[in-house]
Amino acid sequence: MEFELPKAGFLSSEVEDAVPAILQANHELFGFARDVNHLIMAIAQEAVNTVHTSSMSEEAVLVRLLMRAAGFYQGALLMAERGMFVECRAMARSVIEVSLAVSAMDGDKGTLIQMLRDDHLKSRRNRYQTLHTQSTNPEARKALQAAIGQLEKSLSLISPKALAALGPLEASYFVYQVLSDNAGHVSASSLDHYIEPQEGRKYWDYKIGAGTPDEVGASLYYCLYGVIPVAVGVADLLNLEQFAAQIREVVDRFDRNPPPLLA
Repeated sequence: MEFELPKAGFLSSEVEDAVPAILQANHELFGFARDVNHLIMAIAQEAVNTVHTSSMSEEAVLVRLLMRAAGFYQGALLMAERGMFVECRAMARSVIEVSLAVSAMDGDKGTLIQMLRDDHLKSRRNRYQTLHTQSTNPEARKALQAAIGQLEKSLSLISPKALAALGPLEASYFVYQVLSDNAGHVSASSLDHYIEPQEGRKYWDYKIGAGTPDEVGASLYYCLYGVIPVAVGVADLLNLEQFAAQIREVVDRFDRNPPPLLA
């Protein structure tokens, strides 16, 4: 069997032409996802016009978390519309990570703010160490060693597991783990999305093209799973009470959707 892939892959006109059918196959979930997106953007609109303070204040961090979640969520929906369910799940995982941070702001905001500062400095220290290892220029190595010495060894990068433990969404870390293995990382599970096993993997073939309606629907579910707690948490912590009724409606609609089994 000889495969013939679209010349531009998921960016091809063939895939673009298939978008209406992909949307129709999960029309209720896509409609719900769009409604949630409008709510997220309405909250963001209010937040950016209300919060004017230092960039690392608790309120400004919440607004920036909301903006990050909105961007990844919208990117995930664009991918889902083209049947790119694996890529959609990888972005849904990033939305869930933001939800853990928003949850931490509700639980131990002081620790989260410190974690953000430490993570920033630790990342810089790690980059300096990498450059120091790779450099063959004595002067550059000397300068890098001096810069490394100004940053504490005890600094730590943010651990999603530690982040989850700070707030009421600790149980969501399991879903983050599942999506990491299923799509977010190079793993045996994530690579399995590109084969069609037969007879218990005795035979297999490459799997190409858009995901099935069930695969896309499962991915949409996890986008919603991540972004709704962001909307709930940010609106609550910023006292945006005007969105309370819409948020309750969204939460009720989500609760009526049974969680899918990922494959």
